[in-house]
Formats: sequence, C-alpha cells, structure tokens
Amino acid sequence: MNVGIRNDSSKIWLFDYDLTLYGEEERFVLNSLDHRISLFVQKVVGCDFETAHKVRTDYLERFGTTLSGLMALHHTNPEDFFDFIHEPEYLIYPKESSEKLSLLQSLEGHRIVFTNGRGDWSRAGMAHMKIDSAIEDVFDLKLMNWEGKPHASAYEKIERWLAAQGLLDKENLVEKSQIVLLEDSLRNLEPAHERGWTTILVNPNIQSPSWVDFHIPHLLNLREKLITSSD
Repeated sequence: MNVGIRNDSSKIWLFDYDLTLYGEEERFVLNSLDHRISLFVQKVVGCDFETAHKVRTDYLERFGTTLSGLMALHHTNPEDFFDFIHEPEYLIYPKESSEKLSLLQSLEGHRIVFTNGRGDWSRAGMAHMKIDSAIEDVFDLKLMNWEGKPHASAYEKIERWLAAQGLLDKENLVEKSQIVLLEDSLRNLEPAHERGWTTILVNPNIQSPSWVDFHIPHLLNLREKLITSSD
C-alpha cells in the first residue's frame, strides 16, 4: 500500500456518496433510505416487510443494486423507484460539517460525486452538510443508464463523460491513475483498480486487500494521506 497521494491539479477526485462523504457514525442516514427501499420492494413483490428486507439485500448482492434486481425481475421503472424512496419527509440527512468542506476545498483538481443513487439524494445530503459548493458535479445512476457500480459499463461511462469534459484522455493508462475513487465498498473499488484508477477504501470495519492503494476509516482521515507540492 502506498504511503501518500499527491494533491495536485491533475487529480480527478471521485467520491461515492453513502458511507463515504458521510461516515459509519451517520449510518442512520442510509438506514432511513433503506427503510424506504424495503417498503417499495414490499409494494412491488407483495410480501411482508421482513421478507421485503431480505429480498432487498438479496437483489443488492446478486445484481449490484436493489433497483437492478427490481428492473430485471419486476420491470420496475427506475424513476418511480427513486420518486418513492426519495420522499424528503421520510428521510434523514447528514449533519453540517465545516471540517469536510475545508478538506474538500483543499483538494486540487476536480471533485465529482460518482453514485449509484439518483442525483437528488446526494445533492440534498451535500446541501445539508454544506459541502455542495466544493463539489463540481454528480455523475449518478441515471447517467449510467441505470446500471451502476460494480458493472464495468458504469466505469466506462464516467470515463467517456470525463473525456468529453476535456478532463481525461481515456486511452492513456498513466493518466487514468489520476482518477482517484473513494468508496466504502471493495466490490465497487475492484473494477476501478482493474482500469488503472487510484483506489481509496473509506471504511473502518473491513480489512483492505493488497491491491487497494490507500485505506482510511473516515473521509477526514484523507488529510493524513495527502502529499502537497511543498512536502
């Protein structure tokens, strides 16, 4: 595993949203969303809530996201799914964090959210955290044509999008290492590693394999890994 990561203007920082931009200590945020997802599964499948919870986690494991399973097996319209689960009155959002804002603003290069959710969920959360001014854009599941991480197509699509923005020569493998993906999921980091991206596991609860470039327990620990031009 590397000692540090250079903080320079060539970097493209890609942040997963859930349990990455906010941490394990605010898991109740994700729990509020998961509850809505289980309710949607209950409605579609026609089962009790406990069974719906098991179906949700099964689809997540087998298809990468619960939505992918619903689309494959029940022909669910993804917009209907997100309209239901993103009802603000039922959701909890992360707390304001000036420390996160300061950290994100200190990162040179480009800062983008790369999420398996529809963009309104992460945008609302970042607004509550008051870090939205430090993020340039959100590349969400809709832009991935509803097939998200860890499917290879999701990584291909964001590379094409970055190239179209003039931020990446997607044929240059050396340049691809300037893409830095911060994720709480090893499953979603592995395809990034295979494509030559720099990988940062943000998770206090699991061990990182040797192919992960950096491992931090929380987003704020990223400061400890940064190497600036003055170092």
